[in-house]
Amino acid sequence: MCAIAGVFCRNNKLPVDILQGAVHKMNQAQARRGPDDQGVFSEAQINADQNADKRGLTISENQRRNPRGSAIVLGNCRLAIIDLSSAGHQPMHYKAKDGRAFWITFNGEIYNFEELKRSLTGKGYVFKTHTDTEVIQALFAEYGEASFRMLRGMFAFALFDVRAGKLFLVKDYYGIKPLYYFKDNEKVVFASTIGALLESGLVPREKNPKALISFLLLGSVPLPLTTIKNVFGLEAGHYLVIEKDKDPQKTKYYDPLDAFFEKKDVDFNSAVSEVKRRLEDSVKHHLISDAPLGVFLSGGLDSSALSALAAHLSTSDIDKLITLSVVFDEKEFSEEYHSDRAAQKIGSDHRKIKITKEDFYNSFEEIFRAMDQPTIDGINTFFVSWAAKKAGLKAVLSGLGGDEVFCGYPAFRRAALVRYIQKFPLFIKSPLTLFSFLGDRFAKLAYFSEDDILSFYLMNRGLFSPDETAKLLGISQREVTNVIRDDIFSHLRAQEGRLQKLHPVDLLSYFEITLYLQNQLLKDTDFMSMYHSVEVRVPFLDRPLVEYVASLDPKMKISKKINKPLLAEAVRDIVPQEILTRKKMGFTFPFAEWLKEDTDIDYNDDFIAADLAIKFKAGKLHWSRFWALAILAKVR
Repeated sequence: MCAIAGVFCRNNKLPVDILQGAVHKMNQAQARRGPDDQGVFSEAQINADQNADKRGLTISENQRRNPRGSAIVLGNCRLAIIDLSSAGHQPMHYKAKDGRAFWITFNGEIYNFEELKRSLTGKGYVFKTHTDTEVIQALFAEYGEASFRMLRGMFAFALFDVRAGKLFLVKDYYGIKPLYYFKDNEKVVFASTIGALLESGLVPREKNPKALISFLLLGSVPLPLTTIKNVFGLEAGHYLVIEKDKDPQKTKYYDPLDAFFEKKDVDFNSAVSEVKRRLEDSVKHHLISDAPLGVFLSGGLDSSALSALAAHLSTSDIDKLITLSVVFDEKEFSEEYHSDRAAQKIGSDHRKIKITKEDFYNSFEEIFRAMDQPTIDGINTFFVSWAAKKAGLKAVLSGLGGDEVFCGYPAFRRAALVRYIQKFPLFIKSPLTLFSFLGDRFAKLAYFSEDDILSFYLMNRGLFSPDETAKLLGISQREVTNVIRDDIFSHLRAQEGRLQKLHPVDLLSYFEITLYLQNQLLKDTDFMSMYHSVEVRVPFLDRPLVEYVASLDPKMKISKKINKPLLAEAVRDIVPQEILTRKKMGFTFPFAEWLKEDTDIDYNDDFIAADLAIKFKAGKLHWSRFWALAILAKVR
């Protein structure tokens, strides 16, 4: 796990010292993400070294004689997880068996790197380290761009093919690791965080008003949008190719939608057996680490299942698996009883950290610094990652993705009904839409007035309605509608025909994975955990597991008697019965109570509608909507 950064000067006009200085600044800005080591590679610096040596010049003299500078500079801040030795230093060089040279700066983990390495060794490739980083380069040397689909893990990397003069920016299948880039006619600048891009000195600090619109609509800023103009987030399953004197070309190499159309003809018991096998295989691979590793254990089904499997499959020399949970004085929000029961059953070394209102407010500014992009989520991860850091852990398994893949949210059980109602004639639905005038709890019913798939998603995940968003920002509703159509959901237009054919449960699962999970949960988890130099791994988002569950009959994924029946049955023997049958409880802090009690924080009344603040204090507005307004006041 690392932070990556770099500059590709497409027309070779910027001096090398400017580019190197920019990358050093980005490394410093991302040092928390990789505190173990830092490195910078410059293609021109290597050439300058060679030329200076031949002509008897010093490096500084050679650079003055070559004022046109460098084409590419790469940077890396390393959090050592695999191969803790200095051999894992990045950016890393690799020379293939045919003599081609590659440089890479890599953030993430490749869980099948040992299998890939054995296969490549059989083809004559030689490796000097025990890292997964080196394997990515050898695999690319052998298979080219097709190699990206062969990687099993979470990753965001920049790979430079020296002979071809091409730089590849590559993002994993579900968007687990972040990668942002700025482009203009002269250069492409990239990094793991937007904050680092701004610190480079090469990226103009021009705000993007579309980001605030999308934030109020969804509670996060969806990719490829960011809060800075001409800065984009690379989407999951995509890669960007950058060459001199050519416009960058973006390619989609993976889409989870395909798996939903490859239905398996199996019965429930067979499906459970295969889910169990794939889940065990995923957890086994996610336990690979040369650094201390634990599991986040909230007491819900997802985290309890992972903890039990990890305890069973772990080959660590440590006697007991370390599990971590967050508890509160407010008992109605605390899952302490259930996390204790799960920990007792598996015999883990269970660590609990109590979070109070004072802890929340004392960490207020740090939380905003860690956020990078505005979001209403992630604060739970901020604190549990802090606990992991205190426990001496560098890597932690999380149950993130379980609800999206196994259809655990309550919305999945009503998905078919919602789609059915959406298709009613407008005059039948009009009484429902009139409820939107009755207040916050009914506002999203306005989405019933349309029967398109985007309204179906916004009915479930929308934070503020388009009308509310327009009023809060003082803009026209047309501007909001344009952002919805042209920016947030524009990438779905080409696939609308296929999406309309999906069963409502599958449609919602696809949206949750590609929109909510990618743009909010995964991004927030990464930024909040890496602020504490802790790597979070997500076994439920192992591609073989995700694709198999997606291919199953949606009726297998929903039950009136038990939540996430496929997962529950797969781990029935190792998880306490009361956890299998308990109702779904979202992992949230007692925000509402804390925010209501506070009188000191300045929420900036210029941007927060007074009536909404009054409604929140009276318990008539959900905490997430009020928290969004507080964040808006902070970042606007």
